[in-house]
Amino acid sequence: MSMLPEIIIILFAFLIIALDLIFLDKAKNYLVPVTVVGILAACAVLIFNNSDTLMLGGRFVSGAMHLWLKVTFLIATLLVVILVPESTSENLKNRLSSVGEFLTILLFTLAGMMYLVSCQDLVTLYVSLELATIPLMVLSSWNRDDQGGEGAIKYLVIGALASAFLLYGFGLIYALSGELSIPAIMPQLTEGSPALYLAAALITAGIGFKLTLFPFHMWAPDAYQGAPILVTAYLSGASKAAGLVVALQIFYRLFGHFIVDWAPFVAVLATLTMTLGNVVAVLQENLKRFMAFSAISQAGYIILGFLGNTGADISAMIFYMLVYVFTNLAVFTVLIVHVQQTGKETIQSLRGMSRLNPGLALILMIGLFGLAGIPPLAGFIGKFFLFNVAAKSGYYWLVVLAVLNSTVSLYYYLRLVRQMYIEVPAEGDKPLKIKPLTMLGLGFVTVGMLGLGLIPYFYEQIGRDAAQWLAF
Repeated sequence: MSMLPEIIIILFAFLIIALDLIFLDKAKNYLVPVTVVGILAACAVLIFNNSDTLMLGGRFVSGAMHLWLKVTFLIATLLVVILVPESTSENLKNRLSSVGEFLTILLFTLAGMMYLVSCQDLVTLYVSLELATIPLMVLSSWNRDDQGGEGAIKYLVIGALASAFLLYGFGLIYALSGELSIPAIMPQLTEGSPALYLAAALITAGIGFKLTLFPFHMWAPDAYQGAPILVTAYLSGASKAAGLVVALQIFYRLFGHFIVDWAPFVAVLATLTMTLGNVVAVLQENLKRFMAFSAISQAGYIILGFLGNTGADISAMIFYMLVYVFTNLAVFTVLIVHVQQTGKETIQSLRGMSRLNPGLALILMIGLFGLAGIPPLAGFIGKFFLFNVAAKSGYYWLVVLAVLNSTVSLYYYLRLVRQMYIEVPAEGDKPLKIKPLTMLGLGFVTVGMLGLGLIPYFYEQIGRDAAQWLAF
């Protein structure tokens, strides 16, 4: 059954909340293992029962392309769940509370993200997006303090506005085409209609919110800083991947005929996004705000893939998103261990980490260099493919600008490396301890961010699957 992975995730979400309600504190030691079992079960079913299938009158489809995206969501969520014990120990300064509710909401947003991939009509796409987004708004307000509340309110208000823009855009598309099915809409659209341009602008605003594109990024720094760092990690990785899924569905399945003509607008949007993210990141002192602007700049690189309209261009974006999820989670895993055990969130608080835990410092340095795009790390390979898309489309000036932005990003990532390796630890700083489960997750993402760039199979297979998906 093609929808079985999503059903498993939803059933386990209800199971987690039931265990938490019935057994209370007695269940807290079992909630994380049960959640891990549920995610692994969904992943296994997805991999071993992945055939091209249409369900619900064509509203739900599964295939090879959907496998890559859903596995990305499952891996990202699994790694966040593995890190939950790192945030719930009794002796932590910034302890995560209500683990059962946290895991339940996390699984619901995962189900929404997985449904996003397989949606084939505008209604189910919108409902799935809301299922993926609203639980994230709840998670971002988990810290019930002034800062957490402020960030969550901004996320909620701007998110509601973006949702309204998206829905209004979908309404215009339906008025123009008379269709709700995504594959059936594109042949009905004709270029030159003012209503089409308005719909595209409204939909771009809604998607820009999810991808944190300029100027729809305003919510991200405050929401990232106010949320628990575990939620910040999920927002910067899985949530951005969900935004890319919506963008792929809309701009390739709805507006595929016009995407080349709209490339100059994409180039300007990418320029503004990557430049703002990199320049403002230089000025940040808080680690979570720092990573927020880093995520904004990464979104600017990702949308370079929209300058083309082939399967190879789609595969460049999906491959880079996969690399980004692994690399970003590797960085955040180290930051979570640091923040939860020290209670400090400033860049200066990383001073002397190489002496307190050399392994964590090394992985954090590799992750930061991966985000900057230093060879031979997978981040460099991913950026190379994206820059190649821009070059093939004739935007050589944009490639030069993207390379310059990557140089700026290397400067501010090196700020963290300097604190870890050159500065000495502050008086009273204790060695950082890491739990076995966290070490396992950290090893997995480290292998991923190192290995993805060295194995060409992944990029080539994604390209083949993307070409097939585009022709569907």
